[in-house]
Amino acid sequence: MFEDQSESKEADLPLDLVGDKILSKLPITSLGAVRSTCKLWNALSREWILSNAAKLKRQVLGFMTMDYKIYSLRFHLHKDKYRGVYQSRKHIDILNQVEISKVFHCHGLLLCVLKDKSRLVVWNPYLGQTRWIEPRTNFHKCDRYAFGYDKNRNHKILRCFDDYDIINKKLSFMVEIYDLRSHSWKVLDVTSDLAIEYDANGASLKGNTYFFVQEEIPPGDGSIVVSDLEDFLICFDFTNERFGQRLPLPFHSSLQEAVTLSCVGEDQLAVLYERLYTIGTLEFWVTTKIEPNAVSWSKFLNVDMTPHDGYLSHVGSFIIDEEEKAAMVFDGRRDDQPSKTRRYHRAMTVGDGYCGLYEGLRKCPTETRPPLVCSSSYLPSLVQIN
Repeated sequence: MFEDQSESKEADLPLDLVGDKILSKLPITSLGAVRSTCKLWNALSREWILSNAAKLKRQVLGFMTMDYKIYSLRFHLHKDKYRGVYQSRKHIDILNQVEISKVFHCHGLLLCVLKDKSRLVVWNPYLGQTRWIEPRTNFHKCDRYAFGYDKNRNHKILRCFDDYDIINKKLSFMVEIYDLRSHSWKVLDVTSDLAIEYDANGASLKGNTYFFVQEEIPPGDGSIVVSDLEDFLICFDFTNERFGQRLPLPFHSSLQEAVTLSCVGEDQLAVLYERLYTIGTLEFWVTTKIEPNAVSWSKFLNVDMTPHDGYLSHVGSFIIDEEEKAAMVFDGRRDDQPSKTRRYHRAMTVGDGYCGLYEGLRKCPTETRPPLVCSSSYLPSLVQIN
């Protein structure tokens, strides 16, 4: 009787009041506990998420790896009122039994790569569900991954790796894909001269993943020094399960310069370019058109970083806010101690004529240099992955 009366009173509360006063204050990873309270709260949280998508996008949600553990972040990007980095940080207990080395985001789901390379795990933070994935043969340290979905919203995992061809005595670029619906791996027939770096993080947009790629260095005896290669974007189409054609960038980068991809909402791609030979210059570009085989660009922001050490050390990720005309950039720097055995995360809010800096989110082992996975377009997913 008491439970029925309680649910009746809760049902009388306006949805906006429940959302603004309760649900909006909770970390995304805590909404699962709210859902499990009763059928009414499950329905309320689901309805509020679906009806407040635009409002949720104004509050940036993200995930980061520190000391091989995952933390959720909640923060706002506001150039006038906000100079810090995050409002809250919460350790993810559901994945506490394993160590995570890499994290990828797609459509509200996270793909996590275990440090020991034994398995992958797909995690839905909102539903609190996980899917553990065994390798077809073995996972390796230098594997490259992407996470996306096809036209039927069926999620898939792309794995690229190098396999030594004994007959031709050379490394072959191999591609395989895992289908979450069929619970199976398959090898794709892909021939490519792509040089996707093992630590490259693609950007997932409208189900497809875009990579920054430089042309592969031709084989030789080492007598010729290669200092300049063609660079471009390439898209992996998860519906057709193949790579698209080369897409032009709005600049040309050298081998040592930093190029990082991110998403703007659900329809645009952004790229950060740090010029090596123009110390202290950050360029942010945003697509005005983006498809698997077509792209056009517009410059979003140009930032002089000279007053702030002049350069970034290791860009993990970034987000931009078109309304605020601002960006938030995450990188990793070496400790000042002589041993240089650890790095620390750093975050900056940058805009036209200003830079807000926050250091020391937490130190992490030097060899990992974990990327920060943040998204200005993150929304809770209702996709069942169990």
